[in-house]
Amino acid sequence: MKITHLLGVLVLLAFILSACGQKPLLDKVTVTPDTITPNADGQTDLTKITFLLNRNAVVSIRLYDGAGQVYTFRAAKPLSLNEDPYTVYFGGIVDGFLLPGEEPYDFTILKRMLPDGVYTWEIQAQAANGETVAVTGTLTIQNADTLLPAIRGFSVSPKTFSPNQDGIDDRVRINLTLDKDVEDLRVYLQGADGVMHAIPEDEKRTRPNTKGWHTYDYDGGIDAGSEPPPDGMYTVFAEARDAMGQRVSISNTLEIVNAGLPRAYIVNGAVEYNVTTMVLSDTLCFTLTVENDSATYIRTTGPWPGTTYRSDQNFNTLGWSEESGVFRVGMDFDTSLRNYPFRWGIGQPGVDLVQIDRYWYLPPNARSEVTGCVQVVEMPVRNPLYYWMGLIHEDVEIASVNNRVDPTFVTIWEP
Repeated sequence: MKITHLLGVLVLLAFILSACGQKPLLDKVTVTPDTITPNADGQTDLTKITFLLNRNAVVSIRLYDGAGQVYTFRAAKPLSLNEDPYTVYFGGIVDGFLLPGEEPYDFTILKRMLPDGVYTWEIQAQAANGETVAVTGTLTIQNADTLLPAIRGFSVSPKTFSPNQDGIDDRVRINLTLDKDVEDLRVYLQGADGVMHAIPEDEKRTRPNTKGWHTYDYDGGIDAGSEPPPDGMYTVFAEARDAMGQRVSISNTLEIVNAGLPRAYIVNGAVEYNVTTMVLSDTLCFTLTVENDSATYIRTTGPWPGTTYRSDQNFNTLGWSEESGVFRVGMDFDTSLRNYPFRWGIGQPGVDLVQIDRYWYLPPNARSEVTGCVQVVEMPVRNPLYYWMGLIHEDVEIASVNNRVDPTFVTIWEP
């Protein structure tokens, strides 16, 4: 019995000694130097914080001013025990806050510099068993750069955007003004899926990241041949970060409708002509089919299919002008003084075409038949000569597949 009792006492004593010898949860905390001047001059801009964890814990780093206001440098985060000390550098930047009596801004302050003053720092660690340890000290901040990288005059226009190269609201203009030079300024579009679409800056007016007015021109990536973001509601964000790490953000809404990269072609590259030999004053007529091979509506305008030109006319003399973004079928010939002088819409309004606002569109994946004629009323300087067709995306391109389609060699006789 005595031996058993003695063994019990020894076990208890060993347990007590083990508990008394346990390493502290948070150990070897240092913050040096204890005075910083965070103004990006390269001199004492940062203080080095080190600490050792002897067990897994949730760690936070906060500061308090003389009035007891708390500022978060590092929110509570799980960290594992480590043989080497953790190291982090602090340059006066904490989570965004407003100064006493300061009115809210149009932008959101994400990270902000603490004003000059003496602060109490606190590093707190909490283990899974509830054990909590906090170590504190003081830090003085002097000559801090507290001017926010403010974003003013943020605007997005138009608020409804249709990136499809139809010449109607194809681009969005975004403007903003910076209060100071910054290290990084970015503008991007984000939808419900969380994907960020970068918006490039127009660098013709103001150098990147400098104080002053900045403008952005966004086409949805379509000019580079990329599919634009799908239709839906989006948020346009602008974020600025200065040299010390202060960050602000501002946002506005943008709706995308009828988005898509337009693709159309003359089906099979085939054109039916009515003649290859004709007498002066006869008409050369054609029939072809246009297909909208895209997921977006493509815009067109007159003169409408079935129109007959005289060879001394063009679409301008019939009262129609070139329009950015519209698709038209055109006829050209060897001795023409201008590119595709005879042009026709790619469908009939209300038949092949649907109306959106006051414009006419060929729907996605739809086809339309286009016909037209040219009455040759004057002898060309070259005879015989080639006539051919094309599908023109005005002020955008004539795709190679749609240029000089199915030439026909025509001989013209004088009566």
